Amino acid sequence: MKAKSLFILLSVLFIIPMNAATLEAQRHRSHWRARDRESKASTRSPLTFDINVQEVDNCLQIIFLSPLPDAEITITDKNGKTIVHEPPTFINKGKTLYIETPNGYPYTVKIISPIMDITGDIVEEESE
Repeated sequence: MKAKSLFILLSVLFIIPMNAATLEAQRHRSHWRARDRESKASTRSPLTFDINVQEVDNCLQIIFLSPLPDAEITITDKNGKTIVHEPPTFINKGKTLYIETPNGYPYTVKIISPIMDITGDIVEEESE
């Protein structure tokens, strides 16, 4: 009897609130959607460029998953205001940019390099 009441007490205090916390944290998700991709280099295999976008602790985290040399990155909000501007530099795999307190969805990302030009949007998805 003591074990049964202890289990009920533990489930009420720990298990149920933890499940509710994981459901609460995933209400807003950000998603990267490429609009335009123009390859300038002639290669034997197609060029791919991937970006991962996550909203973590009221901060938008943009992770570049592919390398790209001499790339200029510009991120603007829905009003056209430039939020992030990186001068031409080498984008290595794992390079991360942050936007604090994101509220200007959709964000437009323009990446210009000698190999390819990429234009895309970061949109917010409401999950139920």
